[in-house]
Amino acid sequence: MNRKMEISPEKLLKRFARQESYSEWKNKLSTPQLSDALKDLLDYIPVIPGIKPIKDEYKILGKIITVSTCAYDWGTPLKAIEMAGKGDILFINVDKDDVAVWGELTSKNASYKGIGGTIIYGATRDVAAIRELNYPVFSKSIVPNAGYPRGEGEINVPLQYEDITVNPGDVALGDECGVVVVPGELFPQALRKAMQIKEDEKKIAKKVDEGYSLASIFNK
Repeated sequence: MNRKMEISPEKLLKRFARQESYSEWKNKLSTPQLSDALKDLLDYIPVIPGIKPIKDEYKILGKIITVSTCAYDWGTPLKAIEMAGKGDILFINVDKDDVAVWGELTSKNASYKGIGGTIIYGATRDVAAIRELNYPVFSKSIVPNAGYPRGEGEINVPLQYEDITVNPGDVALGDECGVVVVPGELFPQALRKAMQIKEDEKKIAKKVDEGYSLASIFNK
C-alpha cells in the first residue's frame, strides 16, 4: 500500500511558481493563518472589514479583478464577468450597501465562466438562489432591491479601504471568518509563513491534547 506523501511548504511554493494555480492551496489555508502570517510582512491589517460569506461553507482563493462603481450600477459587474478568467475573484466596491449590485443571474453567469467567486463591499440579493447554485459570494449586506445596468464604473483600478489598497492582481482568501487580501508579489512569502503557522498550530494542539495548558506552552 502506498502512503500519500506529505507536501512541504517548499514543494507547494515550487508548484505555485511553476503553474500559478491556487486551487490546491484553497483548502490548506484559513484566513486566520494567513492574517497571522502577514503580521511581519505588512504594516497594516489586510482584512476587509464587514464582509462575510452568504453561506459558511464558501471558500475562495485567487487573483483579484477589481470593480469600482455606484450601488445603482450592476452593469459594470457584468463587464467584469466578461473580462474575468477561470479562477479569478471579482472584487466589487460600491459607494453604499442599500442597493444590490449582484444576484442570481450574475452568479449563474460567473459560475458558468468558472470564476472563483465574488466579493462585494456593498450588497447582494437572491441569496437562496445563489446558495442553490453554490457560487461563492461574500458581501457586506443583503437587500432585495437592485439598480440598473448602467455600466458607468471602472474595472481593474485600485480600491481603497482606510489603510488597505486592493490592486488588480492581488490575492484574496475568503472563508467563514472573512476576507484577507495579500499583495500579489507577497503571496509566495505569505504562503510559506502561513503553512509554517499551520504546522505550529498542529504541534500546539497536540500538546493541549496531552494535557498541557496554553499558558505553559506559550510561556516557554
